[in-house]
Amino acid sequence: MHWAWIEQLTTGELVIDGPEAHHLLHVLRMRTGSSLVLFDGTGNVTDAVILETGRRDVKVLAAEIHQPQSRLKTRLTVAAAPPKGDRLRTMVEKLTELGVHRLILVETERSVTTPGEARVEKLRASVVAACKQARRPVLMELQPLTSFNSLLHQIVPEKLTLFAAHPHKELNPVPTCDGPEPVLLIGPEGGFTTQEVSLLHSAAAQFMAWPDTILRTETAAVVFATLLLHAR
Repeated sequence: MHWAWIEQLTTGELVIDGPEAHHLLHVLRMRTGSSLVLFDGTGNVTDAVILETGRRDVKVLAAEIHQPQSRLKTRLTVAAAPPKGDRLRTMVEKLTELGVHRLILVETERSVTTPGEARVEKLRASVVAACKQARRPVLMELQPLTSFNSLLHQIVPEKLTLFAAHPHKELNPVPTCDGPEPVLLIGPEGGFTTQEVSLLHSAAAQFMAWPDTILRTETAAVVFATLLLHAR
């Protein structure tokens, strides 16, 4: 059954408009009597049926709201330097599908792109679309650009477990991830600078790398997030 996002979810008659209505009407071709699932991104879900369709909106009848047992019990934050172009959107979509709790965009010394608030807002639409695809009732948090130093200053006092994707001679092939909420840090295409690596050492980061190759930013984010989620 198709999912649709609505910001204010209540029982009874509701009106869906904007991009969600367009998707239901012109992409999915749903009509009066069609069934769907509504979610508000906070964990609330309900079954609904379409009562009436207009040119730009859809009236639905929502049943009782419930909160399905979440598959997102494991909290993982990914902090990544934004890759160029559509690769950033791809990373956002895949991390949402995997079940990552939060994505923080990080500006490092070698960052090549610094998305502004307008771009971040567009990426939030990709989070919604990925949640519908994955049947995920909770939206992934998406935080705007944060400097590398600010991120470390945020992590260290909270005593979170820090992992960093970076080639290193002392690599543990199976990460130990049984402590506090983990944070996975992914650098830009050029990698972290020597100074940044030194700061990561000071923050007691565990380094991760894929054998015999260097992964692109978005690939590294998906691969290492999967490993950490599995380890948890």
